[in-house]
Amino acid sequence: MLDILAAALRTLGAHVGAALWALGVFACGFILALAVVRLDVKSLLVLPQWLLRLARKYLSPDLNPALLFAFIFGFNTAAIFCYMLSGGLIFLPIVFDLFTGLNVGAIMLIDAHEPVDEPAPRGTHEPPMPARAWVGFLSMFVVVAELSAFWLAIGMGMKLGHRMQADFAWATFVREAGPRIFAYVFILVPALAASALAETLAIKAMLGRAGSEQ
Repeated sequence: MLDILAAALRTLGAHVGAALWALGVFACGFILALAVVRLDVKSLLVLPQWLLRLARKYLSPDLNPALLFAFIFGFNTAAIFCYMLSGGLIFLPIVFDLFTGLNVGAIMLIDAHEPVDEPAPRGTHEPPMPARAWVGFLSMFVVVAELSAFWLAIGMGMKLGHRMQADFAWATFVREAGPRIFAYVFILVPALAASALAETLAIKAMLGRAGSEQ
């Protein structure tokens, strides 16, 4: 088992440089979101606005945490895996990386500029406010674990695309994708599971108070 983990870590280690490039592309998309939101580019805001509406519709204090965890973990794991393997089509990981940064930035900007619910009237019962330090720790853990896994997977996809550019053949894809899938399953999937658990706990904590902010 240790040999398996060591091999997976070596694969990830070989892609740290590419992951840093992925971070840079993501940051470009994030910065681009400032202009997209300011200029109200509707074609690029459709997805972020839809995701916000979806979150506000389904996030409520009585949401089943097991279902929430399953959705977060399943969606992130499947999406990031596809982003990585999209390197078989050479440039797609860069496209996914850029647009993910743009969508994350747009969601944060749109959400920050929309009014929050008014506080509950005095005398109404409210559950105790969750400890800010606890929610802050969970949120930071999610950012570090999930984005690190994302950038490493994009980095593996970028280098896979580089190999495919040199020799665009099915045999090349199978040979190059194998070690990356191996590293993804044994290292990044557990990281995404831990991130999904932390995100579920943070969301439930924040929604646990009456008149919660979405």
